[in-house]
Amino acid sequence: MTNMPNAPLIYSLGLVRFPRVPDVQRFADAFHELIRGAYPVHTAMMLPVMSATFGPDGLRVETQQTWIVQFASPDKKWAFLLTEEILVLHTVAYDNHRDFAEKFKVGLDALLRVPGIGVQWLEAVGMRYVDLVVPRADETLEQYLRPWILPAAVPEVPGGLSIQEGMYVATYHTAVGDLRFQALRNPPTTLPPELDTPIFQGNGWKLERPESDFAVMDVDHGCRFDPLVPMNVEVACAKMLELRAVAKELFLASGTDHAKKVWNEKRQ
Repeated sequence: MTNMPNAPLIYSLGLVRFPRVPDVQRFADAFHELIRGAYPVHTAMMLPVMSATFGPDGLRVETQQTWIVQFASPDKKWAFLLTEEILVLHTVAYDNHRDFAEKFKVGLDALLRVPGIGVQWLEAVGMRYVDLVVPRADETLEQYLRPWILPAAVPEVPGGLSIQEGMYVATYHTAVGDLRFQALRNPPTTLPPELDTPIFQGNGWKLERPESDFAVMDVDHGCRFDPLVPMNVEVACAKMLELRAVAKELFLASGTDHAKKVWNEKRQ
C-alpha cells in the first residue's frame, strides 16, 4: 500500500459492484476465455459470505450462500473473483497501486466485453488492505502501533490486567466514501474471520499464527453510487486510487516512527 519494501501488507483486494446479473455462471466461461492467458486456474464453489455493517442498532453481521468462481494466476498469487454482483481482484503479491489498477482494468474491461452479460451500471467501488504486524524478537507491539489502536493493561485494577487479546473497530465517513478500520491484537488467526474461506486456504495464502504478540490491521474503504452511474473502467479505477489514498494515510497514522523505519528497510 505504501511502497515500503518491508511493509507488513499481506493481502489486498479491489472490487466493483454492479446490479445483479441473473445466472451469471452462464457467462463465466466467456469471461475466462478473455483472461485465461494470465489467469488459467479455475475454481468454482458455493460459499457462505459474511458481511458486517454498522447501523442504529450497532454491528450487524449477515451470512448468505453465494456462488463464487475464481480465476487465478499460475502461482495463485493473483486472482479474480466473480459473483452475480461483484468482480474482485485480490492478491498477496501487491507491489504498487499502478500495477494493481492496470491488472484490475484488464479484468473489468474483459467482463464488460462478454456478449450478453449487460453490466452497464456501477453501484460501488471498494479497496481493502490487511496488514500483519509482528515485532522483531527484542521489540514490543507498542513500538510499532500507536496507542489509540492498541487495547492495553488497566492500571486502575489492583494487580493490573495483562492484555491477552483485544480489538479496536471503528467506522468513518470520508470525503470519498465510508471506511471501516479494525485492529485485532492476538486474534485466533492471521485473517479477519470473513476472509478465512476455502478459496483463501486453497490459494495457500493463510499465514501461520505468530507465537509472539502481534496485530492484524484491516482497512476497508468503499463508496456507493446512488443513483447508479454508467459502468466505466476509467471511472472505477480512478475511484480506487482515491480510496487507496485515504487508506494509505490511515495506515501511516497507525504506525510509529520506529515502525516506518523498519518497514522502509529492504527485505532480508
